[in-house]
Amino acid sequence: MTPVQLALWTILGVALVIAVVTDVLRRLIPNAVTYPLIVLGLGVRG
Repeated sequence: MTPVQLALWTILGVALVIAVVTDVLRRLIPNAVTYPLIVLGLGVRG
């Protein structure tokens, strides 16, 4: 795994934790977390 992929996976993991905590507390996942995750996910794949 390259350093760039490692950084992307770390960011994705942190964003996922934020989304889960926010969803549990407010029953809402903010778009500020969702849209960047989509872009980063595509970056990890491609």
